[in-house]
Amino acid sequence: MSAERNARHHAEAFRWYQGSPDMNDDEAGIRDLKALVDAANELLAEAVVQAKDDGMKWQQIGDALGITRQGAMKRYSPKS
Repeated sequence: MSAERNARHHAEAFRWYQGSPDMNDDEAGIRDLKALVDAANELLAEAVVQAKDDGMKWQQIGDALGITRQGAMKRYSPKS
């Protein structure tokens, strides 16, 4: 099983809003996935900060993310 397939399996199993009386299943599913996206983005940003603190180069970070060095710097460099 690939990492992506395994992650998808976990994402599909995540149910926080499902069964809420305040929304239908479609809305609950969208809210569940949005919560996962937000958490993943936060974890990714934290991982990039840690990688930089550990001496990783922007090129390596970009390669790991599948984007350019410049794209990684633009997205994850600390805001001044």
